[in-house]
Amino acid sequence: MPFLGQDWRSPGCVWVRTCSGWERLLRQDPSREFGDAESIHRIEEQNQRNNVKHQDGQTVDNMSTCGAHCESSLGECYHWVYYSRESTRECHGYLTLGEAVRKLDFSNAVEDTKRFRYVCRLLHLLLGEKMVELAGSAQKNLFGILEKIVNRVIESQTDIGPIHELLTIGAQSLWAERWHHIGYSKTLWIQRMEALLRMKVNLNNIRIKERSDDGKLTLTDLPDEVVREILRRVADHRDIFSLAAASSGLSEFGRDWVMWKNMCEFHFTQEQIKTFLKEDKEDKDVPWQDIYFRCYRRFGPREVFTDMLQLCCSCKVLYWKDTGHPCLDPENSVSLPITPKDFLKLFEV
Repeated sequence: MPFLGQDWRSPGCVWVRTCSGWERLLRQDPSREFGDAESIHRIEEQNQRNNVKHQDGQTVDNMSTCGAHCESSLGECYHWVYYSRESTRECHGYLTLGEAVRKLDFSNAVEDTKRFRYVCRLLHLLLGEKMVELAGSAQKNLFGILEKIVNRVIESQTDIGPIHELLTIGAQSLWAERWHHIGYSKTLWIQRMEALLRMKVNLNNIRIKERSDDGKLTLTDLPDEVVREILRRVADHRDIFSLAAASSGLSEFGRDWVMWKNMCEFHFTQEQIKTFLKEDKEDKDVPWQDIYFRCYRRFGPREVFTDMLQLCCSCKVLYWKDTGHPCLDPENSVSLPITPKDFLKLFEV
């Protein structure tokens, strides 16, 4: 069993993702696993990719600072982290919420379109419920991620409404807990509030650029069946009303019972829908829009993420689904999907 921690008994293993899967490289004694020339060549290639570049242009070699950068290369570069809530003989210490957010590289996950929605949902929960419980360094990292999200929204000019709502929730939470901030520090509280207000001002100054006539297809050029399939997967129903108000050709979809029926079937189960569907009627006579909003208020919308965190049951490792991890038992391993709510429950005392 390999030791997952900075321990003097550690064999010094490093796992590298290749085209054929994960390979283990040995830093301390290259000749134990492969031939001398092959091992050294692989290690040198990996070190060139993992060299840490400082702001002054200097480079730190991972081979000479193996112990200092072992955790960084394993946890941050490969986007997985060992989950432990208590100390063991093999792993000293336990994983905290702020440490997990840092090691799973949520900061750079903002730039990934597949992970953007997952990170935004997690920040929504953190800012609304857990921000005051975070340590000072974790709060600093949280606001850094939030600023990256705002910059991405300004650049892409998308998701303006949800991010504006996210900043509002953060400001309300910060104001409500102003007497319980870190060490009752008035200076830190003012810095956090000024950062939120500055980001809100930047969002309000966005000017949407009109798309030029480039001859490419637009949403109005697609068949109605295709448009319905797109709209049924919309996470926020307010986008449908905005779409209907923005284009006269698409305004009919805001009143289309087929589209609202598809929305109900996509976001809710049949048991949930039958809670409010009392009578046996034909589909066209059922008030699907009313049923959708009643289900929305009772059960909440379905959370759909392109890429999300997984928890391996064999080796207790948190990792991104697209990235994978070096499992101890890859043939019999079972991984559980971790939603943002589940992620926060992992660190509840």
